[in-house]
Amino acid sequence: MEEQSSANRFIQIGSDQVALGMYIHALHCSWIHSPFWRTSFLLTEPEDLAKIRQSIPAVTIDLTKGRGPTKTAAAETPESPPAQSVEAPMTPIVTSLRPRRTKPPTELERASTVSARAAAAIARLFEDALHGHTIRTSDLVPIVEDIADTTAKSAAAMIAATRLKDDGQYIYIHSVAVGTLMMSLARHLGLSEQDVRVAGMAGLLHDIGKLHVPATILDKPGRLNADEIMEIRRHPGLGHRILTDLSDLDPRVLEVCRHHHERMDGTGYPDGLKGDEISQIVRISAICDVYDAVTSIRPYKRAWSPHEALAQMLEWDGHFDPETLRAFIASLGIQPFAALVRLHSNRLGIVVREGESPTTPIVRTFFDIPSHALTAIEDVATVHDPILRAECGQYWFGERWATLQAEIEADPAVPEAPLLRAVGCEARG
Repeated sequence: MEEQSSANRFIQIGSDQVALGMYIHALHCSWIHSPFWRTSFLLTEPEDLAKIRQSIPAVTIDLTKGRGPTKTAAAETPESPPAQSVEAPMTPIVTSLRPRRTKPPTELERASTVSARAAAAIARLFEDALHGHTIRTSDLVPIVEDIADTTAKSAAAMIAATRLKDDGQYIYIHSVAVGTLMMSLARHLGLSEQDVRVAGMAGLLHDIGKLHVPATILDKPGRLNADEIMEIRRHPGLGHRILTDLSDLDPRVLEVCRHHHERMDGTGYPDGLKGDEISQIVRISAICDVYDAVTSIRPYKRAWSPHEALAQMLEWDGHFDPETLRAFIASLGIQPFAALVRLHSNRLGIVVREGESPTTPIVRTFFDIPSHALTAIEDVATVHDPILRAECGQYWFGERWATLQAEIEADPAVPEAPLLRAVGCEARG
């Protein structure tokens, strides 16, 4: 089975044709069944060759980074003696192929590789847990380190890499996304690097209990009935029970697994914790879990935009810890709809709709800070006039802010006079 790609660089071959010295560009199997952490690598170990032959039907190789297929490749096995062949020794074959100069991978490409590797690891671990096998969370340590390093370099890229989810892999990518968001927020809050990694591990494992909830309930397109709601609310306790059997877990990981659906006002589940009974890491997990869930496409709902999600979350009184939620918004660099912001041009404006990216929304400007004066309303693309920071409407406009905000949002062409009456003659600087 041999299929050439463009420019004759990539060739897809059957696993029986794979040989040492080839550069594996892609493994043609599901993440669950892949025996490797890596998605691409130079094949140098006989043990790895044996794994490919045993569990992977086909691979794509990169001819610029390793050897190509030969007629004797299928006959080579790790146990067979060296073939009497006229072909050159293994090392010269690999080194004689000079790699073409290519652009280094982008931050998003690197993050996507880490995300895929993490999802594969979560899938394998969850699969083991589902079948009652002993699971080793130590297998996730390299993944936690990968995510920690990647978020330290570019949290935005790592978060973006987890946005795309297909139905078959949702639970795994969601787990990676929550772990990524938790690490980013923990770092933003100034927690130690050890605590950042505990947050990441907690995010990766927070939904492990959903393995025992029927997919017909998890993916039901319509509204859940009372019995189905009770069934899905069992997953924190089920997950906690699975993780309790592991001796090497930080207790905070179990805490997040059991309590990530608790609410500050005590209306959450399964234990109805309230206020100070909810630890910092659980408060972090509750925000990150909901944000990723509501911004993801699911069979039963559309995906909210990041701006819409954050605006809604701010309105849910008693659900989240307000201080942690504000820190989360700052860590994302994404402003909710209706937020008051200061632009690089020293104008104040309100976020009104999506722009070219979540961090560059359209802002409706109305106030010039240097002159302390209202200006003609203008919708500004912040990709050209960046947002500097969020501002407090009450600070700038006092008790008149709610009226002014509603008036600006309702009509972008509001005449100047009514605005002046709404604000009055003074504006605090």
